[in-house]
Amino acid sequence: MTRKDFRILVADDDEIARDVINSLLSREGFTIITAKDGLDAIRMLRFEDISLVITDLRMPGADGIEVLKQSVRTNPDVAVVILTAYGTLDTTLEAMKEGAYDYLTKPFKGQEIIFVVERAYKRALLLQENKELVKQLRDTYRDIELLRTVVDKGNPDITASWIERIERLKTMDVLSEDESHILRERLIRGHGQGANINSR
Repeated sequence: MTRKDFRILVADDDEIARDVINSLLSREGFTIITAKDGLDAIRMLRFEDISLVITDLRMPGADGIEVLKQSVRTNPDVAVVILTAYGTLDTTLEAMKEGAYDYLTKPFKGQEIIFVVERAYKRALLLQENKELVKQLRDTYRDIELLRTVVDKGNPDITASWIERIERLKTMDVLSEDESHILRERLIRGHGQGANINSR
């Protein structure tokens, strides 16, 4: 996921605040979508692929808590940052219990919002990496019987596919260099039986 793919929805009925956040984060390479109020934000959540929501707490139509709830309902992995004034800090802490990722008090500094967004972006990268890792592991375990067949029959096309998969698992730190080397050697030379493949 590139910064451009990390789509941020900014919801605030204050046009100046929206423009400031839009300008700051666009310069950092992120894709920004703006909503003029809570209802507008909720509407956009239904049609846009959003990675991060930055929402003001107090807005007409639907407040930040409603935007938070809809965001999490739409995509449990989405991060939501609440913007709040000091007087509404108790409500903001309640929002954290509802699943908000973080909050910022107004007026905030540009570096503060960039820092929070950078953390949310790194979190999204980790979530994506974990999903890819789980998929790789599921694919590997699902096809373990196929691997036994490959070793026994020495099919070159399937062997090449498995070597590529082993390399991906090594890159993701699932397999060590030694483990990946042993598996590659067994595939290429056609040595070992299924029982040996499972023992690393």
